[in-house]
Amino acid sequence: MLRARRPSGATFTTASVSLVAVCAAAGVPAPLYVVYQQADGVSTVGLTGAFAVYILPLLAALLCCGSLSDHLGRRWVSVPALLVGAAGCLVLATVDSAAPLIIGRAIQGLSIGLALSALGAFVVDLAPPSRPGLPGAITSGAPPGGIAIGALTSGVAVQLAPDRAPVLSFLVTAGVLTAAAAAVAFLPETVTRTPGALRSLRPVVRVPPTARAVFPAVCLLVAATYVLGGFTQALAPSMAVSVLGRHDLFSGALAVAVYHLAGPVAGLGANRLRPVRALAGGATVLVLGIAGYVAAITVGSFAAYIAAAVVAGAGFGVAFAGAMRVLLERSPEGTHAGTLAAIYLFCYFAAAVSSLLAGVAVEVWGLAPVATVLCGLVALMVGTGATGSVLRMRAG
Repeated sequence: MLRARRPSGATFTTASVSLVAVCAAAGVPAPLYVVYQQADGVSTVGLTGAFAVYILPLLAALLCCGSLSDHLGRRWVSVPALLVGAAGCLVLATVDSAAPLIIGRAIQGLSIGLALSALGAFVVDLAPPSRPGLPGAITSGAPPGGIAIGALTSGVAVQLAPDRAPVLSFLVTAGVLTAAAAAVAFLPETVTRTPGALRSLRPVVRVPPTARAVFPAVCLLVAATYVLGGFTQALAPSMAVSVLGRHDLFSGALAVAVYHLAGPVAGLGANRLRPVRALAGGATVLVLGIAGYVAAITVGSFAAYIAAAVVAGAGFGVAFAGAMRVLLERSPEGTHAGTLAAIYLFCYFAAAVSSLLAGVAVEVWGLAPVATVLCGLVALMVGTGATGSVLRMRAG
C-alpha cells in the first residue's frame, strides 16, 4: 500500500542518483578486462563467464525479491542493496585471477537485482507529478547510463595509472555506494508495511493483468538491447584491441561507454514523446546503428564503430524509455516493483545466455564473425518486438 507521497526535488534526485551509482559499479570492471587477460591470464570464456555469473544472482534477486519492497518498504531493501554493492567492490579490488572476479561480479549481481526493483520503484514513487515521463526515463536510463559512467571513470584511471587503477577504482566506488546508502536511509518512506513479505519471496514473475497483453513483445524488444549491451560490456574492450586496431586501454572503455551513455541521454530527451512513437522510432534508429556496427567491424574502423554506437545507443534509449512507459502506465500503483523486476528478469536472462554462448563461440570462430552474427540476431529481435508491440497497442 502506498503512503501519501511527499515528493520533492531533493528526495527524487537522491533516489535517482543512488540508482545510477549502483549501476555504475557494474560498469567499473569492463575496461579492466583487457588488464585481467594480459596480466592475470583470464580467458575470453572467463570474462563472458564472469558476466553470466554476475547475472545469475541478479536474476534470483529479481525473481524472488522483486516485490519485497512493496511489503517491507523501499528503504529496507534499497539500503542493503547499496551496501551489498559496496562489498562486491571490495572483493573485486583483490582480483588476480578468474575466481575473485567471478565472486565479486556475483555479489554485484545480487546488489543490482535488489536495487533495480526497490530503488527503481522508489524513483517512480518520488517522481514529480508534473513530469509523468521522467520516472520511466530514469529507470530505463540508469542501468546503461551508470555502466557508461563506471566504465569511463575506470577507463581514465587505468589509462593514467594502470598499476593502481584496478584497486583504487573499486575502493572509491565502494565509498560512493556506502555514502548513497546513508543518504537513502533518510528518504521518506513511500510504502506502508503490509503482510506477505515471506510469501513474496516465492519465485513468481508478477506482471499486472493490465500489462500482460503487451508484455511479451515489449520484452523481446528491450531484451534485444540488453543482449547487445551485455556483449559490449564483456567483449568490446577486447574487440577494440584485436579487431578495431586500438592499443590504448581508454579506447576499450569508450567502446563500452558510448552505447550505454547515448541511450539514457536520448531517452531523457524523448520523454515527452508518446510511448508508441518513442518505442517504434527508437527501434528504427537502433536497427540503423546495428547496421553501422556490422560495417565498422567489417572494415576494422574504430571511428565508424563509435559513430554506430552513438546511433544504436540513441535508438536503444528512446525505444527502451518508450517501452518502460508502456508497461508502467499499464501497471497500477503498488505493483511497480514487480513490473520492473519482470522486465529486468527477461532482459538480463537474455543477456546472460547470449554472452556465455558468444564467449564460447569466440574461442572457435573468432571475435569479428561472432559479433556480426550477434548483431544480425539483435536486429531481428528488435524488428519483431517493435512490430508486435505497436500492433498490440493499436489493438488494445
